[in-house]
Amino acid sequence: MIPIRRLIASVATAVLMTASMIGTARADDIPSPATIGTEQYLGGSFTMDRHLDGFEKPLTSNGDFVLSPANGLVWRTLAPFPGTTILDDHGITRIDDQGNRDELARGDQFHQFVELISAVLAGNWQPLEQRFDITRDTTEQDAWQVILTPKDGSTIQNQISKITATGNDFVENVRLEKPTGDHDAITLSDQSLQGLPLPPEFAALLTGPVQ
Repeated sequence: MIPIRRLIASVATAVLMTASMIGTARADDIPSPATIGTEQYLGGSFTMDRHLDGFEKPLTSNGDFVLSPANGLVWRTLAPFPGTTILDDHGITRIDDQGNRDELARGDQFHQFVELISAVLAGNWQPLEQRFDITRDTTEQDAWQVILTPKDGSTIQNQISKITATGNDFVENVRLEKPTGDHDAITLSDQSLQGLPLPPEFAALLTGPVQ
């Protein structure tokens, strides 16, 4: 079993993975992303740039994803190295390009972490209020901006120093900053809300056996 600190770092940068405050708009005036209903799912594409100390250029990956409040999250990397990460009630599972499943984590201690990742991608800030200080603002382009800073004493504070999310109808950009100075930046695009059931290829991943 992978240690929790290493797991949180690897999964957060794979799935979450922008950004000073601009303006002084009142919180009541700041728009919020669209709500994903329990009978809906959000699908789209992503590009992730991982900025590491010592590397001149970021490491870039891209793929697609499906987020369903009723089923879980599928984060499918298509390039440069195919692979899929699944977060659901079973825990966190990794599937390689050969279809082999590797259970990274399971149990109640990771359920809250799965909820955290899903909440950020869905723009649902309320479940995060106990673990993060949350600042809302707007950008120069009139998009909403939310900055999440881990509260003192939070377990995740050792791995994440700040999360900044911006968007309009949906979360469009997420920047994950780490205490090491490294950061990951995700751009989400081609997003749309659809009604269940999930597309067959994603439904099969979320309902597949946990080994």
